[in-house]
Amino acid sequence: MATLVRSTLQDGVATLTLDRPQALNALSPGLMVELAAALQACIADRGTQAVVLTGAGRAFSAGGDIGWFGEVLAGGAQHARAEIGGYMEEVGNPLTRAIAECPLPVVAAVNGPCVGGAVGIALAADIVLAASSAYFLVPQLPQLGAVPDLGATWMLARLLGRSRALGIALTGERVGAAQAQQWGLIWRCCADDELQAQAFALARRLGGASPAALRDTRRLVDAATANTLERQLADECAAQREHVAGDFFNDACARFLARPASHD
Repeated sequence: MATLVRSTLQDGVATLTLDRPQALNALSPGLMVELAAALQACIADRGTQAVVLTGAGRAFSAGGDIGWFGEVLAGGAQHARAEIGGYMEEVGNPLTRAIAECPLPVVAAVNGPCVGGAVGIALAADIVLAASSAYFLVPQLPQLGAVPDLGATWMLARLLGRSRALGIALTGERVGAAQAQQWGLIWRCCADDELQAQAFALARRLGGASPAALRDTRRLVDAATANTLERQLADECAAQREHVAGDFFNDACARFLARPASHD
């Protein structure tokens, strides 16, 4: 049986590639299960310091597997509710959380169309890079009469605000990579032939950071919009107390102090 997620490791960076190019890497239940397992294997491997998530072929992912949806719908409405709801609760939603909460830094390299549920998966990464030819599309409401899922509504609203999030979700219009960067949906738009190299270099850079401080920084940023300034300052202080007593901080300060003095 062919693997649906290809995993490679180089210089501490694991690249997880969605590998159903003939189906534009559509998110079948099998692919989602394999991706979750591959991510857990990266976490368990002490040689892995960061993860790059990308797609094979010309797409990042076409989103939900319509072929599988058709098979499920053939069993009737009640069967569809049970199967698709179960798929979201047991496979899709846990995968989005696993990416967002991964103890390793995760870089999404969106190499082509990123559609439907794949938008939620990509945006769950710590940093998102996109090829200049890539685009983001949330078609569930206008095309299928369904709602955006796998975290897309949460991500879009937090990253773009209500107006743009609803515009994307209600109209189903494409957002190109350059526009996505301008709006703050992604970190950077890259030339197509530079995407993978830039994603790898960024992942290596993030992999050299303090894992504990990285996790706390992510937690603080995610909590910021719901916190008062007073609460956020207190949370920052509590985290900082822990990190300044750690080996990483002390070693970094020692290296800095050991540098030759600048005479500029």
